[in-house]
Amino acid sequence: MRRFLDTRLARVTKAEAPRELVEARRRSLLRGRSAFGALLRQRRQLLGDSPAFSVALQLGEMAAARLAGIPDTQELRESDEALLARDHAGVEGVFEARLSRLVRQYCDGRELDPANASSAEFLAAYVAGAASG
Repeated sequence: MRRFLDTRLARVTKAEAPRELVEARRRSLLRGRSAFGALLRQRRQLLGDSPAFSVALQLGEMAAARLAGIPDTQELRESDEALLARDHAGVEGVFEARLSRLVRQYCDGRELDPANASSAEFLAAYVAGAASG
């Protein structure tokens, strides 16, 4: 699943689009990775260490460093949000449905395999853990 999402993301970001939209997508990806890394750091003891976990944390740290170099102001975030609102409408619903399905599985007892987990699986396990206590 991870390879499919990475390939799809690469295809979307390389698609012909105005430079400002491409940059907004890039900053949005950095914000997401940075936020995800922060969530993982909070749950490090619960999720355990593994190569996949370490890579996800490293991506988050690199993204946070790049965002700090921009600088990522509130005005820039609002501008990016406005640009991205028209870009791939409806994708949030697909993401939410898939994440909800994974969260339910973890709430129902699915075990996280930290050595092979995708970012989506780490996020779902985190959300399921937050939901259960």
